[in-house]
Amino acid sequence: MVSSVHAAVQMETLFSYIEHMGLLNTQGEELARLIQQGLARAGMKDVTALSVQPSGGRRLVLRHGSSLHRVQVHPVGRNPRTPEEEPGWLPLLVNSGFDDTTVERLAQADASFLDERGNAHLSLDGRTVLFARADKPGRIGMHAKSASLEAQAKRAPGALALNRASHRVAFALLANPDLAASPVRTLAAAARASIGTVHNTLAQLTDAGLLLDGRLHDPGRLLDAWAESYRRLAVRPLSSRTLYAADDRWSDTVRAEAQDVVLLGGIAAAAVLDDQVRATDGIVYAATLGPAVTLLRLTADPTPFRVEVRERFWGDGLPASRLNLVPSVLIYGDLLRDGDSRSVQVATNLRRNDAHLRTLG
Repeated sequence: MVSSVHAAVQMETLFSYIEHMGLLNTQGEELARLIQQGLARAGMKDVTALSVQPSGGRRLVLRHGSSLHRVQVHPVGRNPRTPEEEPGWLPLLVNSGFDDTTVERLAQADASFLDERGNAHLSLDGRTVLFARADKPGRIGMHAKSASLEAQAKRAPGALALNRASHRVAFALLANPDLAASPVRTLAAAARASIGTVHNTLAQLTDAGLLLDGRLHDPGRLLDAWAESYRRLAVRPLSSRTLYAADDRWSDTVRAEAQDVVLLGGIAAAAVLDDQVRATDGIVYAATLGPAVTLLRLTADPTPFRVEVRERFWGDGLPASRLNLVPSVLIYGDLLRDGDSRSVQVATNLRRNDAHLRTLG
């Protein structure tokens, strides 16, 4: 009898081990089956996962309703970084069990993930379609802790939750409100977003009462929502190393020679618009790293003039206050992201004094 019980315990442990390894190490059709089961257990209805590499691989086609989405599964550790998106593929992070802090961090960063405990977050076409937390008996405050994200997933009328994709659409509309009445493809090009993302974001803005009859309504509230979303967004520089300019004339070089290839942002841009502001370091935006490094002769040798090069995430057609500066909406957002008292004060003054920001309210 004892031997039978011992054997049963061993068998249960073995099956638990196999299940634990499954989501992390399985590939092909079996992985697709586990992903589909996991999403269904988390509460996602009408979902099917099909492997595009049946004999081995982690690329899937996910059908949700009438829509198809290409998914690249990434097995990760307990404290993962948000992966870089491969064009055309949605990254889905999987693990045996993310802790509560990681679940919150990944969801706030709009990363899609699934674990074997029942935690899941899925964003499709710029809209959160699933956010589920593992039920833990005896844990106090679990549901209260995630209430704000669950509210975002349900998209209650009047609420506005901007993720990594939809914040681009909101930014384009704030920088050029006339785009609200333009064809969807024009707005998508200006925001560098998909048609589906634009449709979903416009519907979200309409539900929140911020878009009426093809015009922005209460754009000041949209600016507040966008700035808060942008403040929480994970933004990585184009260079993994900290870069420095040789002297304080680097921002003058951007203004005089960049020819719209490199654009000045952050506190350095605010200094151009306000004579009372001084800046030695700052942010520039470019499509790729090379032009900024070449123009400003940036190196990894430390100087007082640190320059962070970020990816230009928007397209053409967004006006700026001055030549070779980013739109003032982004300057405002950069200052609030800095978070220190000086930057917040400069942001407040910019919103009060900049002609375009004043029109937004």
